Amino acid sequence: MDGMKASDSRTPSAELLCQMALVHRSQGNFKASISLFQQALSVATSAGDEKMKAEAANGLGTIFLFMSNYAEAEQYYTQAQDVSTRIGDGLSQARALRGMGSTYHHQNKLTQAEESYTRARNIFSRLGHLDGQASVSRALGNIFSDRSQYYKAEELYNQANNIYARIGNDLGHGDTLMRLGELFETQSQYPKAEEFFNRALEKYTRIGHNMGRANIKSALGHVYRVQGLNTRAAPLLAEARDLYALIGDSATEKNCSDWLAVVSAEEDSSTASPCPGDDDVSSPAHQH
Repeated sequence: MDGMKASDSRTPSAELLCQMALVHRSQGNFKASISLFQQALSVATSAGDEKMKAEAANGLGTIFLFMSNYAEAEQYYTQAQDVSTRIGDGLSQARALRGMGSTYHHQNKLTQAEESYTRARNIFSRLGHLDGQASVSRALGNIFSDRSQYYKAEELYNQANNIYARIGNDLGHGDTLMRLGELFETQSQYPKAEEFFNRALEKYTRIGHNMGRANIKSALGHVYRVQGLNTRAAPLLAEARDLYALIGDSATEKNCSDWLAVVSAEEDSSTASPCPGDDDVSSPAHQH
């Protein structure tokens, strides 16, 4: 006991603080999570625990990214990257680079995002971290989709899908199938879009992911709507509306209700015609 400070036993470890912060983050309690991650960062810094310092900085970067505070996110991801590089913690470094790539992507800095994602994927590959490889391949697919380089985007999404199928990650697989559906929808390849949306729906239904189910039913509703198949679109939009209500996403629930009113007022047609108010009703933003 002689060499132990009395306060040591009462001070939570950086690891415990990070775990508590993750719980709060998963519950959407960002303010509490930020406070706990900052405490963890302070404790780790005082203790000279570089590994936990990088983990806390990564955690803070992710929260500020969720909050669209990109300057703060970039600052913490940079700190995490610097520390993890110095101590040779490849996994933490790859996570920081992936987070940095997402931060750049949200700001439409596609070149910087691609560079960060590519560096992250190289590290994940070297470590044999399959889930990391898949997530970054999908993120790179999003970059190429935004550039309208659809063939390259499809190739990257398929790479992610193959990995997710191999490791049994149904959520990752479902999210990537949804992105493929959106990719083909953008190119007006509706039968292929429908195929991938339905495959994604199977994954989300299997794991009980209501947000994924809602997004897919909404997406399928709009695929039918733009083809003038309003009698097929209406029940899907109604199901999506009810799921958004169940989740508590009132804004997207109203959006679905507005679109449901539009398609219910129209008869099926060979092509969807613009109708009054279309410009004021935006298609629900899909959750990725």
